Amino acid sequence: MHKKFFILTAIVLAVAAGLTASVYAQGPQRGFGHRHGGMLQKMTRELNLNEAQQGQIKTILTDEETRTKPLREKLRQNAVAESMKVDGNFDDIQVRAFANNQAQIMRDLIIEKERTKSQIYSVLTPDQRQKALQLIQQHEQRRQERLQQMSARQQTQGK
Repeated sequence: MHKKFFILTAIVLAVAAGLTASVYAQGPQRGFGHRHGGMLQKMTRELNLNEAQQGQIKTILTDEETRTKPLREKLRQNAVAESMKVDGNFDDIQVRAFANNQAQIMRDLIIEKERTKSQIYSVLTPDQRQKALQLIQQHEQRRQERLQQMSARQQTQGK
């Protein structure tokens, strides 16, 4: 019983890591934050950025892409390598090492994301900062509403 549980857990972790890696490895046109173009266009529209601000933010986003590309690639490579190891045997030490490695990479990606947000925030005027905070709060509220709707649907389907 325990062996089957551990094997299933290892498979679920490998699939989850693969999905996470695929989101981060999708590159500049898709995935996390819509990278450069889409994000900058939306910020320009929503926050009424001037040309100087657009240039500064574009540079910040380009630098962030350069810093995170190796991390995203390593995350993807690790997940692919781990998914190839599925042989029905559970090795707790090996799975923990993989999970720890992926967690360290994710930590570094989160740090870079927060650094980028801080740099962008420093380019904004006080009014733009206020508007940005409002947009972030609205986005979070919509995300919470979607999560609640999904949870309600799952509970309804489970009955």
